Amino acid sequence: MLITVIGGGAAGLMAATVAAWNGAKVRIIERKGKLAKKLLASSNGRGNFSNLDTKETHYYSNNLPFVKKVLDIFGVVQTLSVFEGLGIMVKEKGTKLFPYTEKSKDIVTNFIYELEKHNVEVVLNFQVNQIIKDREKFLIKGQHRVFQSDKVIVATGGNSSPQYGSNGIIFPTLQDLGHSIVELRPGLVPLKVRPHIDKDVAGSKLEGNIFLIDQNGEIVSKIYTGEILFKEDDVLSGIPILELSNYVHEYLEQNTPLFLKIVPFPQYSHRSLVDFLVKKIRSKPERPIKLLLVSIIEERLIPYFLPKIGFENLEAPVNSLDDKDIEMLADNLKDWNFEVVGTTSWKDSQVSLGGINTTEIDPYTLESTIIPDLFFAGEIMDVAGESGGYNLQWSWSTGYLAGNSASSE
Repeated sequence: MLITVIGGGAAGLMAATVAAWNGAKVRIIERKGKLAKKLLASSNGRGNFSNLDTKETHYYSNNLPFVKKVLDIFGVVQTLSVFEGLGIMVKEKGTKLFPYTEKSKDIVTNFIYELEKHNVEVVLNFQVNQIIKDREKFLIKGQHRVFQSDKVIVATGGNSSPQYGSNGIIFPTLQDLGHSIVELRPGLVPLKVRPHIDKDVAGSKLEGNIFLIDQNGEIVSKIYTGEILFKEDDVLSGIPILELSNYVHEYLEQNTPLFLKIVPFPQYSHRSLVDFLVKKIRSKPERPIKLLLVSIIEERLIPYFLPKIGFENLEAPVNSLDDKDIEMLADNLKDWNFEVVGTTSWKDSQVSLGGINTTEIDPYTLESTIIPDLFFAGEIMDVAGESGGYNLQWSWSTGYLAGNSASSE
């Protein structure tokens, strides 16, 4: 029995390895010239491969019960068992899991050793354009070559980060086979906002609680805490922004106003912040207003922030501020607002929202309910996780189930 895994990322590596362990003859086909390029880049190369808090509530899908069933069968505990068998030492940072060296390549090296040990055929630089079911066999077509296979596991990813391999070209042939696609949108991606972000502000950071509100002021997302990065071209990034990007598409597509709210200094109440500013003013009443906020927010943000709330003369002494000014300053320091007007491109996104409709996949085997002997693993499905190791955990979980199911007689 020959199993072909299309896609050499994390899910494909796991699927191929498990199928080979079970004694199947296995082939991996990868579009790029190297396996696991996206995995190698994960967490800036540090390899945050899972999270101890993995559960379906950290995922986005039109079918969360499907996600739960998969994770219940093969979750973090089972993944750690496989990694132990591979010889990968693990480090915990909070709930995040890393290889002890914090090097993604060490995960890849161990998987590649298993592929070589079990004589898995690896075909690189091959773009699959079409999959045809011809009686009991699959025909896997590229531009100049056709492969035959008894079973196929599709682990090509979605549209995100095409520079690492996934480009969405596989979806039309899966539709030809009878599968439906939940519309694909970029996830974990920077946001485009207004008002305008001055070029001089690019590179600045602001830390706080961040969430989305609708035009009625209702909170419409989870509340995340962390650093916001101001970038050129009116773009905000940082982990909380990437997390919130998964909520924005419905509003953008319906042209419904959506706003991003940043609440810095969550440990400071409005009154304690006012008291701090008053003490600072009294200690050096002659200092210019532009220096009042030094050490409170990044210095590059000060000439951007103050004029927007009505302070035009940044050289005026702080003792020119009256009580009303100080109250207003404290109010605005704890309340930064931007309108969300878009996202950046697929190249910047870390995950695809949407994909193969999971109602057409058996959650216990990950076999297609439409085409026998066709299986799915990873981001190709309509499942996307938050950042923090959840997407890689989905790759390990689905890769194992697909590989194990495909190689079981």
